[in-house]
Amino acid sequence: MNVLSGGAAIAAGCGLLWLSLVAKLADRESARIVWPVTGRLGTVLGPGAVSAAEALVVAVLLAPLPVAVRLLPLAACFSAYAAAATVLHGRRCACFGGWLPTRFSALHAVGCACVAALAVTGVPGDLSVRAATVVAASSVAAASAVAAGLWWRAAARARQPVGDVDHFVVFTAESCPYCAALEAQRSRYAALTDKSLEFRQAVTEEDAEQAGRAFPAVVGYDRDGVPVTGPVHGLSLIRDVLRRSAADRALTGSTR
Repeated sequence: MNVLSGGAAIAAGCGLLWLSLVAKLADRESARIVWPVTGRLGTVLGPGAVSAAEALVVAVLLAPLPVAVRLLPLAACFSAYAAAATVLHGRRCACFGGWLPTRFSALHAVGCACVAALAVTGVPGDLSVRAATVVAASSVAAASAVAAGLWWRAAARARQPVGDVDHFVVFTAESCPYCAALEAQRSRYAALTDKSLEFRQAVTEEDAEQAGRAFPAVVGYDRDGVPVTGPVHGLSLIRDVLRRSAADRALTGSTR
C-alpha cells in the first residue's frame, strides 16, 4: 500500500508541478496578470519564486535519490499549496497561468492535501529508486503532452478570425493592476482598431464568464451583441487582436 501511495504521489505531484511550471513560463504575462498574491507579499511569493520552487521539487523527483528524499519535499510543497488554496479561497488561481483560468476552491485544497498525504504515506514504503524515476519521467512526459495541447489552444484562440467582429469589449477588474494601466491608455488601444472599442468592468457573473475569468480580456461581438471570438488575455495579445482586426478590414477592402 505504501508503495502505491508513493508512486501515486510522484505521478500526480510531478505531473502537476511540471504542467504548472511550463504554463507559467510559456504565458508569463497572463500568469502575472492573474496572480492572486499582490503587494509586498507578492514580491516574495510571486510567479518567479513559485516557479523556481516548483522546478526544484521536479528536479528532486527526477533525480536518482532515495524515494523518501523525493517524497518529503513533495509533501511539503503540496501541503503549502493546500494551505494557500484555503487562505485564497475564491480568488483567481494562476497555477497554470492563463491556460486554465479558475478560482481557488475547496476542491483545490482537498486535492493538494490528498497529494501531500499520499507522499507522506509513501515515505516508509519500499518503492525502488528506479521505479520512482520511471514514474516521475513518465509523468513529466504526459504533462508535457497536455501542455502542448493547452499551448496550441491558447495560440489558436489568439489567432482566431476577427472578420465578423462588429465591436470589441475589453473586460477589466477592480483588483487587477494591469487593468488600470490598460484603462489609462484607452485612446492608444482604440487607435489600434477601426472597430468600436468598449471598456467594461466585469461586475456581474456573466461578464466574468465571458471574459474567461481572467483580466484584462478582450472579446469580439457581432452587431447583435453575440460573442464571435473567445476571450483573449494579456496586454500584448489584446493589442495583437485589435491590430489584426484593422488589418483584416484593410485586406478585405483591397480585394474587393
